[in-house]
Amino acid sequence: MDYKDFTKRQKAFDGFVKYRREVFDSVDKNKFDDVFTELCTKALSGDCVAQDCVAYFFNKGVQGKLAPNYDFYMSWQILAGANGNEFALEKMEFFLNPALNQIINDDYVLTRAMRRGNINKDNALMVISNLICEGIVDELKINPKNLIQIGNKASYYSPEKNRVYLNAMMKSVSNVRDFLVS
Repeated sequence: MDYKDFTKRQKAFDGFVKYRREVFDSVDKNKFDDVFTELCTKALSGDCVAQDCVAYFFNKGVQGKLAPNYDFYMSWQILAGANGNEFALEKMEFFLNPALNQIINDDYVLTRAMRRGNINKDNALMVISNLICEGIVDELKINPKNLIQIGNKASYYSPEKNRVYLNAMMKSVSNVRDFLVS
């Protein structure tokens, strides 16, 4: 686990809207492949705002251009969170809630982490969410280079697919606790 600087929510949101608009505009101009490839290149280079936007398009798809893909969506969204995108972390809060509750409701971990300066009242939710996402990336060995396929075959949510991410999240809880109290 590794501390990363956060991309503040408003900056991440504004960047997300800008990137999303560029991709939507490119569809009308028949330049989707070029613009989406450029966005993916930014995401591959570690731009957490681009990662969040790529996740959005794999979640929604683009008619005739990009099929929705649940696994790509979740992986990119988790990567954006692991890389410190506060807007992405905010969107994932419901998904992350079971692990967040286990950590936040553990008085020993919370008190010790605050005493050691690993978290404070203002950043606890974002830091813990970020660490959980990092744990999922590690657990599933998510590699962004394996998550780019324009026009790929559609893949939709199912409880079985989601269970993979939930299990990885719950396995990461002990590592996050250990990191917070160290």
